[in-house]
Amino acid sequence: MQEINVNELRPHPKNDYFFDDMEGQKWTEFLESVKTSGIIEPIVVTQDKVIVSGHQRVRACKELRIQKILTEIRIYDSEDQVIKDLIETNIRQRGDISSSSLKMGRIICELERIYNVKSGRPEKTSDIVGNKNQEDIAKELGMSVDSLNNYKKLTTLIPELQDMVDTGSLTTSVASRILARLSPTDQKNLILTYGKDEIENATQAKTQQMIDEMQRLKNVNAGLQMKIDSKQKEVADAVAHTTERLSKQINQLNSEKSILERKVKLNQNESDKYKKLKSDIEFLTKQKTDLSRQIESATELAGLTVRLQHTLENDLAPIKYKRCMEVLDSNDTAIKNLSDVIDSVDKWLTEIKKYLPNKNVINTNYKEI
Repeated sequence: MQEINVNELRPHPKNDYFFDDMEGQKWTEFLESVKTSGIIEPIVVTQDKVIVSGHQRVRACKELRIQKILTEIRIYDSEDQVIKDLIETNIRQRGDISSSSLKMGRIICELERIYNVKSGRPEKTSDIVGNKNQEDIAKELGMSVDSLNNYKKLTTLIPELQDMVDTGSLTTSVASRILARLSPTDQKNLILTYGKDEIENATQAKTQQMIDEMQRLKNVNAGLQMKIDSKQKEVADAVAHTTERLSKQINQLNSEKSILERKVKLNQNESDKYKKLKSDIEFLTKQKTDLSRQIESATELAGLTVRLQHTLENDLAPIKYKRCMEVLDSNDTAIKNLSDVIDSVDKWLTEIKKYLPNKNVINTNYKEI
């Protein structure tokens, strides 16, 4: 044991990752205890003067301008031994860990890693002396194994949801029992679909409803994409069939043209027939090119038609926004912005109608989609 100047001590870089600082009344009472009774229990540091146990006591000394603190210097052989003491001595010292739910999940995962716990039981030992299973760790933390596993699930959330849990805006129950079951991609899609504010205010039942609705829309979009792909394949097959037929006709006419060319040299009277055949070949070649362009244009318009129909029936269905417009009935700015957008849509419709032909070259019934 020796006294060390508090300014020579360095906090462990992972202390804030696992533990929150004392705050409010609890911190005030702790400061008063240090002020009146001093530091009773020595802090623990590494041989490099990195604090392992005693971050709050050192913080109190600095705030009260106490220059030196009684210190136990321990020699560690590995960083895992340091992390183990950092977590377990803080748990014993604090009693109430005072960590957020997310940080509790980090503590549990780190202890299981250090003790090499797999499926609730320890595997082969590492350089940490002694084995612990999930039951031992849960007992040390003062919770059930079920609660321990729920805290662990929080560490599987994407960073946006972890931040919401850490700040308390998202409840642990919703996060661990509902959201943690989603893949990272689905977690991101949930935020993109409903927004953080909607998720923060949702109960478990409401959150599950949002997930079910998101999955329903996902299935609808998948079905719609299958229909679009099917229609595009039909059009592509029609193009291929027509192209093949025209190519055969052109080849046949070219063959006849070659024969006639030879005959022209022998009989000038065949020249008129040769000229007509040549004209027919040029006409069919142009017809083939024009038809290909028309089919490509029809394919593009088919995709646009399907996407517009889906957007109008799903994303832009007025009934979906009825409640929002009723709530914002008195908000002139919001209503004006919406009216401006509707005017823009009207202008777009008027403009695109100008390009509609009087007669369709290819009549494809896309309303089956």
